[in-house]
Amino acid sequence: MHKLENKIIVLFGGNGRLGKSFTKALLKEGAIVYSCDIKDFEKEFQKKLSRKFSDKIYFKKIDATNKVDLIQLREEILKRHSKIDSLINSTTTKGDDFYLPFEDVSLEGWNIGLLGNLTLPFLTCQVFLKPMRENRSGTVINISSIYGLVGNDQGLYKGSNLNNIYLDKNETKTSQVYSHAVYNAAKGGLNSLTRYLAAYYGKYNVRINTITPGGISHPDENETFVKKYSDKTPLGRKANLDEINGALIYLTSDDSSYVTGHNLVVDGGFTIW
Repeated sequence: MHKLENKIIVLFGGNGRLGKSFTKALLKEGAIVYSCDIKDFEKEFQKKLSRKFSDKIYFKKIDATNKVDLIQLREEILKRHSKIDSLINSTTTKGDDFYLPFEDVSLEGWNIGLLGNLTLPFLTCQVFLKPMRENRSGTVINISSIYGLVGNDQGLYKGSNLNNIYLDKNETKTSQVYSHAVYNAAKGGLNSLTRYLAAYYGKYNVRINTITPGGISHPDENETFVKKYSDKTPLGRKANLDEINGALIYLTSDDSSYVTGHNLVVDGGFTIW
């Protein structure tokens, strides 16, 4: 049986690697998915899913910083389906100076990091929790990070090529890549926002939880970084892309009907040290 048969799910960050994996997993479980992103969706991915799940997938290009656009999307969904069952926030943003040393990063870069990792979930929750509250039913899953729980070992990034993979414009002038403080601050804030919302909406039977993934393998990451990260992880490797899906399905489905305010850590043991 499909655990999410005909549940209406709105996913932000749907064009990211994790977002695409989530979209496919949700569709396979029978959900109707609104996959949202500010960027254009990859055409082949869009075409393939539209062909296979023609009546269950909607791709929406939207600027989630625009509350008016969010409300319009919410009303479009409610007009078509009369309900919204789940909201998933899987957004992130990095400024051009994301991998510079702490002393050299800009206020602009800090604000960009806060926007995608914390402010966008705040806005989407404001808009999409309203019908859940009225229906006294719904779930929210915020995607956090291990760095919302622990500090960074900056030595992991020495010799890595992450700046070349994750930034469209590389302005890192140092030989070492650094992990930006805003990511920790924003993801830690997202964990706290989850607990706040779980307490606020509990009496309306709306559940809000967090998933904290560990590092997810990327085919372009160099061997130096992958080995350092894997050596620091009890399971001895990075996560495969689809290994976060099980946690998402669990928290979105009725299997977790008595779970709220929880942070489900899926990190191969990285944060137990």
